[in-house]
Amino acid sequence: MTQAATINATVTRWTLYDWLGIGLGVAMPVVAALLYPTYIHRVDPGWAEWTRLLELPFVVAELVAIQIAVRGGYRDAALWRDLPRDVKLAFGLLAIGLTVSSVFRSQHPFDSILLSLITLVHLRFCAAIHFLARAAPVADIRTLFRWLTLGLGALTVLTVWRFQLPPPAASVPGGVIEWPSALPGFISVRHFGSWSGAIAAGLLLALLYGEEEDQRLAALAYLLAAGLTCWSGTRAALLAMAVVAVVALVSLRRWPSRARLVRVAALSVLALALALLLLPDDPVFFLYAAGDAQSADMATGGRLALWHATFERWRDAPLFGWGSGSVFWEVYVGWTHTQPHNVVLQFLISWGVVGAAGGLWLLGRAIVATHRTGIDDARLLPLTGMLYALLFMSLLEGMLHYPRFIMMIAVGFAVLFAARERATAG
Repeated sequence: MTQAATINATVTRWTLYDWLGIGLGVAMPVVAALLYPTYIHRVDPGWAEWTRLLELPFVVAELVAIQIAVRGGYRDAALWRDLPRDVKLAFGLLAIGLTVSSVFRSQHPFDSILLSLITLVHLRFCAAIHFLARAAPVADIRTLFRWLTLGLGALTVLTVWRFQLPPPAASVPGGVIEWPSALPGFISVRHFGSWSGAIAAGLLLALLYGEEEDQRLAALAYLLAAGLTCWSGTRAALLAMAVVAVVALVSLRRWPSRARLVRVAALSVLALALALLLLPDDPVFFLYAAGDAQSADMATGGRLALWHATFERWRDAPLFGWGSGSVFWEVYVGWTHTQPHNVVLQFLISWGVVGAAGGLWLLGRAIVATHRTGIDDARLLPLTGMLYALLFMSLLEGMLHYPRFIMMIAVGFAVLFAARERATAG
């Protein structure tokens, strides 16, 4: 057999979850790292920074996935006919909020309309993956985290290279390297830690409650993901991991075996120790700094002030808000923010009560509908853990603002809905 034939045979054996893992976990993060090399908080020229903040390459990837599903037979009309009435109503409210706020209320209607259209792309991407996942065996889901781990390995190599071989500071705009912004392809080190933390949360459930034959590989992957999360100093991600473990414990109503608890504890301590040994000399990377104890606002990284300012600005336009993405130009607390680090406030200031009610109902409805499916199947537990970690972090970070995270959330819900339908039909 020729080399070309061997490669073709391998590619045809790849499942949906191989392709999702390769795309979301390896290809797109590496592409972003190559497209947006930076040692400061922005890239030049301005249009490139605009695409970086919107993570437009990930949106393009969503459009490609949608087109693949359409060629395979996916149709929006067929999905719409099968939706429950309350879901249709919620989607209608969201659509009204997206349209009215961005067209009639926004100070920057072009940006807001674009973000509103991207929101619809996210929803359609979720529907397309659900269509494709209905024909994919649940057992194939194991390959997803293998590719996600491989992607973390690639990002680790790129990060080591960026930190160990930086350019001369004089060649950087401003003459100073901003290490928290030097993570390849990520907006900031917290952005990076949220990604690794979500993967670590999924692997945590794999180690605590997952299938026995996957334990050795999951242990190595967890050590890498948890270590990177600790190294990044992303406390929201570590808290999300703990919350996910508690949710699984309460939902399953049983403790993991003593051996699994000891293994996870040992791996977690080792991950923290390795991260502390490799920390850059920059307080931004620290899990705790002396200034954090000065006030509640300092302890939350300035979030309380941002949340208060966002809430007050929303009160000036409570019904329809100020347009998609409007926190960037409507709220200022010493510097601008692309999002308010809280999904409820993000929906409210962007779309008002009308749009937020629809968006939050869709989220809550999806969680309730898929929870038992994701928790009761050991094969789906890692995906469920990653999904719940992202949803929890959305209360503290921008998981439902940045497309790379929204794509993972969409994949989580799409796969769980497909598994639920398969179980009901069987």
